[in-house]
Amino acid sequence: MKKMSLLAVAWLCMLHTYAQQSFKGRVYDLYTLSPVKSAGIYAGDQLLTTTDVAGEFSIGAHYDRLLVMASGYEPQTIRVKGNGPLMLIGLAATSYNLSEVSVNAAKPRSNLLQPQSVAVLGRKDLQRNDGISPEYTLNLIPGVRMEKRTMAGGQRITIRGYGNGTNFNGTGYKAYLNGIPVTDGEGTTILDDIDFSILGRMEVIKGPASSLYGSGIGGVLRMYTLKPSVYGTRISQEATAGSYGLFRTNTRLEYADEQSSVMLNYGHQNYDSYRINSASKKDYVSFIGDFHSNEKQTFSVYAAYNNSNDQLAGQLDSSQFAQRKDTGEIPYLKNKGYVAFETYRAGLSHQYTFSPHVNNITSAYFSGYKQSQAFAAGLTSNIAQNVGARTAFGLSFMGKTVTLNGTLGAEYQKTNSFKKGYALANAVQGPPTGDLEVSAMQYSLFTQWELKLPQDFLVTAGVSNNYIEYSITDRLTNTANPTHKDQSGHKMFTPVLTPQVSVLKAVNETVSVYAGVSKGYSPPVSGQVVIPQIGAVNTALRPEKGVQYEAGAKGSLLGKRLSFQVAVFDMEIKDKLTSQAVTEGNTGTVLYTMSTNAGAQQNLGIETDIAYALQPKHPQVFSLVRPFVSYTYSSFTYRQFKSDNNNNAKTVNYSGNKVSGVSPHLFNAGVDLVSVWGVYLNTTWQYIDRMPITYDNAHYADAYTLLQAKAGYRRELGKHFSLDVFAGGNNMTGSRYYTMVFLNANYSAAPPNIYLPGPYKAVWYGGFNLSYKF
Repeated sequence: MKKMSLLAVAWLCMLHTYAQQSFKGRVYDLYTLSPVKSAGIYAGDQLLTTTDVAGEFSIGAHYDRLLVMASGYEPQTIRVKGNGPLMLIGLAATSYNLSEVSVNAAKPRSNLLQPQSVAVLGRKDLQRNDGISPEYTLNLIPGVRMEKRTMAGGQRITIRGYGNGTNFNGTGYKAYLNGIPVTDGEGTTILDDIDFSILGRMEVIKGPASSLYGSGIGGVLRMYTLKPSVYGTRISQEATAGSYGLFRTNTRLEYADEQSSVMLNYGHQNYDSYRINSASKKDYVSFIGDFHSNEKQTFSVYAAYNNSNDQLAGQLDSSQFAQRKDTGEIPYLKNKGYVAFETYRAGLSHQYTFSPHVNNITSAYFSGYKQSQAFAAGLTSNIAQNVGARTAFGLSFMGKTVTLNGTLGAEYQKTNSFKKGYALANAVQGPPTGDLEVSAMQYSLFTQWELKLPQDFLVTAGVSNNYIEYSITDRLTNTANPTHKDQSGHKMFTPVLTPQVSVLKAVNETVSVYAGVSKGYSPPVSGQVVIPQIGAVNTALRPEKGVQYEAGAKGSLLGKRLSFQVAVFDMEIKDKLTSQAVTEGNTGTVLYTMSTNAGAQQNLGIETDIAYALQPKHPQVFSLVRPFVSYTYSSFTYRQFKSDNNNNAKTVNYSGNKVSGVSPHLFNAGVDLVSVWGVYLNTTWQYIDRMPITYDNAHYADAYTLLQAKAGYRRELGKHFSLDVFAGGNNMTGSRYYTMVFLNANYSAAPPNIYLPGPYKAVWYGGFNLSYKF
């Protein structure tokens, strides 16, 4: 009897000890790695606890499964593996209330508390169309326009009217992919090799953000590849086929647990195109991994290889475009025009939390590409290598009524490129026309501080010091070319100081208002640095500079069902780059032309974005009904801007004219529907106003509208399979529209070829996403 009593007491003690064992975890944003506070931890329908400001929680009993839910994020179900180290739980943002989602604009924090206009696109946003063409989603963001030269390449992004200074690729903004700069050391952004179909998130910071990111008056584009959103091992096969020979596949392997997540993807894309000589073929391989060695540090790895070839047919003139002609420029067709890229990227990032007050994120990367391009008048063959690193220390000082958070860091980037050019006629290569070695280096020191005051005021101030240096060697300058004009030179720009200051007031837990001023800059490209006709460096050349004044409000109302963001801004740009002819003093003969700083530009704008998400607690038909609208008003004008800096009889004054390449009015509207049976529908209607396409405003591109829709069926099939079957259409009304317009062409002779047309008819597609979870 005594023995039985001792056994019973021992058993009860074991039960008591087991019951007192606690399970601890931390909930974080899957892409920014920042903590998610106020996330609910559920066992079934029972709320057990919520996370604190550090994203941490603790429960005192054992459960086999827990459900983690947070506003603005997709829910995550986890299996509890018993007592052990701190469990790390990553959440992916939903698309229906992004005002509370963490943003990396400065210190990772809720978008509601970012004192500037920031747009966040989640995975469902990026997949609301065919998932291959990001312009259909990016162009829904007020103030942002993406155009492209080919079906899947030559993208040009303008943010608040800045970035269309070139007809090729992108300038004026800075782009990152998983923390690795896509923008090179000269400030040029090439997006031909980006696999947009596997992006899980995009952030667009509008206007100068140079206190943290260096160059770029237009803003910053941060892209993140897809990450595993559920624990376990999963394989996925995705396929899309459509009009004009479109065929796209993704084969993906994912694994995630509380200590690590990895993703390996192979993608193939083929497109015959709706235009003559405009086919496209691309292959992508991507790997990304996050490894949490303990609760204090995380290693992130990214590596990618891409191979692409896009044919080029050239542009159409206004008459050909109006008549919906399927033709191209004869020189492009004779030269079998194309642009081909072979690229690779690799980066390693380390995040370490020393204490609640100090943390650090350091990353290093290496990337490169080989480019070959046949165009109307020649052939280029370029090789470029990029190396760089970035480190940022986060500091936090907590008080009872005042909190101070700061960032101190540095970023370095160097691009070595080898640029060769050859004459080309009838696809037969001729003699070399150029052979340059260019070394471009940019580096910056930055700091930004955020002071949280009583009454929910947040004051942000920051500054960066930015350095730019170009070194050019002309290999055609040799004894075999005695008449060749040397393009060699070295240019170190005067350091540019770019401050930023803003004030934000949190009206309540869901609404904030802010006002701020920031300064940015965009450097000239290397080709503008040297004057080849005289073999001299353009020593007086300066970067373009911009100052932005912005005020706005953002947040959600009506129980967080109505989300909104409104911003008004005044961006003033000076030292705009233009040409200047140097003439002979006696005869007036033009000796050569060089780039110079002359003129200014003022961009005044209003941006609004409103969405209403109706999600009934007990839905009968629709679990989500989400209408949305966005509107952009742009009043952009040239100030003291002339055709050149010669100030003679031939000089044309464009002051007071509208800025070319910017539509005064942009309007978007749509509705998203999700039913309880898994059927969903995404619809979008876009209006793009007519816009001037020359400095003198004598020529305009017509307005147009686009209607897109996508319907699908998404369902879990048993415990292991999930299926998404979909079909959709773009330009469903058959509008005549352009994918890009070459700006500021010369109309004094024959009509210039400037339009890159979109499909004249509706484009249809369909596909499936099938995954199996082990």
